[in-house]
Amino acid sequence: MRSYEFAYFGRDLHGLKDTIATWCSPRECILETTALLEGARLRISGPDDKVREAMRMVRLWMHRTT
Repeated sequence: MRSYEFAYFGRDLHGLKDTIATWCSPRECILETTALLEGARLRISGPDDKVREAMRMVRLWMHRTT
């Protein structure tokens, strides 16, 4: 898996983007964000193992903030 794409409609979108960008920076992955009418579409791209690790991190972050 070279990328993980998802839509986010929850609160603190800015916090989520900052968390992912900070996490990705030293790990050779890239965060792309596309604004939607409500929320955003986020895509994390990079090496397979880093994308899978990012997926777990995003899920934990979402679970903690709900």
